[in-house]
Amino acid sequence: MNADRPFANTPALVLLFLANTISGAAQGISLIAIPWYFIDNLKSPVVFSQFYSIFTLLSIGWVVYSGALIDKYSRKNIFLILTAVCGSVALSVSAYGFATGPLGALPTLLVMGITLLNFNLHYPTLYAFAQEMTHKANYARIISYLEIQGQTTNVLSGALAALLLVGVKAGEPLHLMGVQVHLPFSIAAWELHEVFLMDGITYAVAFVLILAIRYKRQTTFNPEDGGAWQRIRTGFDFLRARPKLLLFGVMSYGVFVTVLVQDRILLPEYVRVQLQSAADVFASSDMLFAMGALFSGVITRRLFSKMSPIAAVSLLMVVLSLGYMYMAFNTSIRHLFIFSFFYGYVNTGVRIMRVTYLFNTVSNDKIGRILSFFKVADTTLRGLFIALFTLSFFHQENNIRFGYLVFGIFILLCGLMIVPTIRPLTDQLKKQQS
Repeated sequence: MNADRPFANTPALVLLFLANTISGAAQGISLIAIPWYFIDNLKSPVVFSQFYSIFTLLSIGWVVYSGALIDKYSRKNIFLILTAVCGSVALSVSAYGFATGPLGALPTLLVMGITLLNFNLHYPTLYAFAQEMTHKANYARIISYLEIQGQTTNVLSGALAALLLVGVKAGEPLHLMGVQVHLPFSIAAWELHEVFLMDGITYAVAFVLILAIRYKRQTTFNPEDGGAWQRIRTGFDFLRARPKLLLFGVMSYGVFVTVLVQDRILLPEYVRVQLQSAADVFASSDMLFAMGALFSGVITRRLFSKMSPIAAVSLLMVVLSLGYMYMAFNTSIRHLFIFSFFYGYVNTGVRIMRVTYLFNTVSNDKIGRILSFFKVADTTLRGLFIALFTLSFFHQENNIRFGYLVFGIFILLCGLMIVPTIRPLTDQLKKQQS
């Protein structure tokens, strides 16, 4: 392994991280607020699940195309366009809510839809941009820092969501991560359009910060000539010639598939029905997930420094599958919090090792397409699982808990399917680093 080098482009990376934190915090609150709003206010969890499933499956084409955009155009300009579009939608829907009163399903789903489209382009662009600004010797460090930044943002989002969605009166207890917090002041529960106003404002701040980024490229970047279809085909051919890499890339996304579905579809109803609790438990679970992820970002590189990253990914997934299976029969809020912390740890640990391996294997002018191809599998599976969990069976009594059993089996199979790729991919990485 090469020794860590001093970071190039430090001011640019600070601005990128700061913009990602500011916009991500408000976006995180929205993504907690929207599913809970459908369950608790609109009483329509199935409508939300159906929308999420259909929209996710329809966005597969967008996911494929996004990789061609990332590898053709300035990653900075892509971020500027994303923040401008998402901010405009959030502010427009917020203005509509202030003018008409509580939001109905359609404007709420509009914000959810544009946020999902942004999500599918944002993270591949973020990783490609970070790789572009970073020397190869620092890939593992920069990915760990990205995770620490992202999960710190999620902790902040969860805390703010618990305050804003439930509200609190001075002296009355607020439950955060199982701890009673007594605030000396009152906070009125926010309406959803007020949350969207904050979301839109933070996008505007992020736009200004990204506009100020100046950097010197640290990697080779030669955008491919030809149309989008030709660039997509090049990425596909790259993976087709590397079947072990393709298998690892798809299977290691199994954890990420479950993260979004669990958080948006299973967890809100699980908290309300299985645990007989409210939005503060939902938000606290997200906070503990983020704290586990933050902890993982700090120690994962050191903890697994002697182990093959492919083997570590497989091991973590198998252990997580057992936790998922247990949750199907759990009735304890405390155990949910423990699971959430460990879940966050595993998700970030898997992401750090997976992306570090990909950064060392895939050049910067192809990384956007490769990440996007893996996200196609992620998006497809996510859409199918969401469709599965819209079935009436999962919304009868407390049957939502069986979704956790389904995910436990799924992650176990994904982790075991990675095992045959451990030796060949590890040997390939050693050759590249020698």
